[in-house]
Parts: sequence; structure tokens; C-alpha cells
Amino acid sequence: MADASTPDTYLGNAIPENIKNQWCRWEGAEWRKQQYNATNRPYPPDERFNVRMPDGMCPAHCEAWLKWRNVHFDPVTGDRWPGTPGSPFVVIGHDLKAVREERRVEWDEKTSHQMQLIEQICLSGRSPQCVPREDSGVSRADGVTK
Repeated sequence: MADASTPDTYLGNAIPENIKNQWCRWEGAEWRKQQYNATNRPYPPDERFNVRMPDGMCPAHCEAWLKWRNVHFDPVTGDRWPGTPGSPFVVIGHDLKAVREERRVEWDEKTSHQMQLIEQICLSGRSPQCVPREDSGVSRADGVTK
């Protein structure tokens, strides 16, 4: 079911019902990115802040998910992901704003992938990093109780 805050249109396009139902998930974020790219604008906005954490994640993975979400590209240094200086390419005679935006988009995409990976690992139920959920009676991620 679509969230009450889900709009009927995005960038002038009607939102399909299946996307309305996933508006605050990665599927909705990908659809919004496609709509943005279809307008011939080269640098889509960062969608990871519009995605909600899925239900059922353990506290340890929730914390890791939030840490990745809150990692930001530094437009001053323009360092490539994951934020270490020393790019092997020196930008000379190019549009520095365009290079900076390309790196921001690269940063946003890779950080989003890390968040999705954390979701997959946690929700698989097989991660040894998962801490027990207090209300479940389950002491390990593989479902074995003490």
C-alpha cells in the first residue's frame, strides 16, 4: 500500500502503482533516478535519504546502515569514494564543477550499494553479526535459541 505522502506525479510523470507501493524503498529511488535522467540532466540527486530502513533489521545492522547513510561526499576536496585523497587522475583544463558532480554521484551510488548490502546480509538471517532481538526469544541470527 502506498504511503500517504507519496505524490501522484514526479517530474511531470504519473507514478505507477507498483512504484507508489515502493516509494520509500530502493525500487522507488531507482525509478525517481530514471525519471530524472530522462530529463537529460546528468547529475541526479542523492536518493538514499529518501529510503526508509526496512523492518526487521537487528540493532547492529541498523547502526551500520545509518552510518553509511550519513557518509557525505566532500565537495571541497572532491575525493573519490571512499574518501581517501590521491586520485590517480589530475583534473586539468576540465570543468571542475562537472568532475565534482560526477564524483558526488559515484559516491552516492556506492554508498547506497553499501546500505543495500547491509539490508541483504541482515535480513538473510544468516549473519553472525546480528545481535539477538530481545522480543523474539532467538539468541542467534540462524534461529538457534539458547
